[in-house]
Amino acid sequence: MTGRGLRRSLTRLRAEPATPYVAAVAVRTAARAGWGIILPTMLTVAAYGRYQLMVTAAAMVAQVALLGTPQTVVRYAGQRLPTRLLTAHTAALAVAAIALAVAAVPTLRSSSGATVLAALAVATIAAALLGAGAKARFAFRTSFVGEAAGAGVLAIAATLAITSARAGEALSNPTRAVLVEATALAVTMLVLLRAHRPPARDAEAPARRAVLANVYSVGTLVMLDVVVFRRLEVYFLERSPDGLAGVAVLGLSLQIATVALLVPTALLEAWQPRFALLANDARAPFDLEVARRRRQFVVVMSLVVVVGVAVPLVAVPLIFPQYRPWLGFIVTFVAVRIICASAGFYSAVLYAAGGHRALYVPAAVAAIVAVAGNAALTRSMGLSGAAIAYTITQVTLATLTVMAFHKSASQRRGVEGTVPAAA
Repeated sequence: MTGRGLRRSLTRLRAEPATPYVAAVAVRTAARAGWGIILPTMLTVAAYGRYQLMVTAAAMVAQVALLGTPQTVVRYAGQRLPTRLLTAHTAALAVAAIALAVAAVPTLRSSSGATVLAALAVATIAAALLGAGAKARFAFRTSFVGEAAGAGVLAIAATLAITSARAGEALSNPTRAVLVEATALAVTMLVLLRAHRPPARDAEAPARRAVLANVYSVGTLVMLDVVVFRRLEVYFLERSPDGLAGVAVLGLSLQIATVALLVPTALLEAWQPRFALLANDARAPFDLEVARRRRQFVVVMSLVVVVGVAVPLVAVPLIFPQYRPWLGFIVTFVAVRIICASAGFYSAVLYAAGGHRALYVPAAVAAIVAVAGNAALTRSMGLSGAAIAYTITQVTLATLTVMAFHKSASQRRGVEGTVPAAA
């Protein structure tokens, strides 16, 4: 590409309305992934395992409380939602989820453990809700400012941690690391809160029952994704022969995969509001937009797969030498996660278009496979069993998701084709 062509491409990229949001998601993902990558160099393997347990519990609590609320906010972009009802509903679920997490995870049963869990979970919930509101309003620049502010907190904390380590004062307490993440999310939340703008009073208001139904129907799928498909191995590994070391290895693998998936994640989140708006109008523009974005996504993912799989081969020996004995497992987890993430495009389209019910069967089948696989393999074999169970689960979910998307598209075309004849 010539210099002039490159300049034209960059000019078109800057002119894209979604570019600031792509940048916002990129900043957020890079900052959190970078922080997560630095921590294994600061903490012992056992301490990093405890850290993974704490942040996993907080993620689960937040997901139980949120269910499908962020996706619902985007789904009804431009409409006036029952904000007080959704807030009270989320708060009640958060309290119940925190209590269950403290009862279920021994690491959290101390007073400090429960407090840290609550702080991170509440900050995650608030930032997610306000971020979804900004995305639904297409306030992408606001999203970028908020995410950049939170990323600044993590960058400062990472700098201080590295400086302390060089001075011989290594970060030994995983609780402090969790509090840093909670602080970063709180800063993002405050920026988004100051810029929050409710919809106009004369905006269309969907029925409360329809809103709550969407929250629960989407939430069921999202919970399976976060709790089962991405986190289930953590708890089986804790009780396996590999113990906290196995948890740490899986956690590092998923952090590396998160860094590799930074750009695809940002693109999907930025495209979703437009998918949602087009899905409410004529189908032809929606189908054209989906086809156009799918071509772009295939190119991006092809590059990400090649680069992402090579990253642990270089990063582990150079940056995380203490994890060198588990390099094969790390490469396996990263490769499976990145390759199967390609199916995320199809689920993102279905979520945005309100066709998420097509994902119920794939999610249910994959959940059964995940639980059975981890119970039979991970508990007794440790990381070897976890790698097998994770691969089978992710491949099953990805394959069935793509099949569900094409089946849904075929049914939609079939229904639309019968309309003229019926008329």
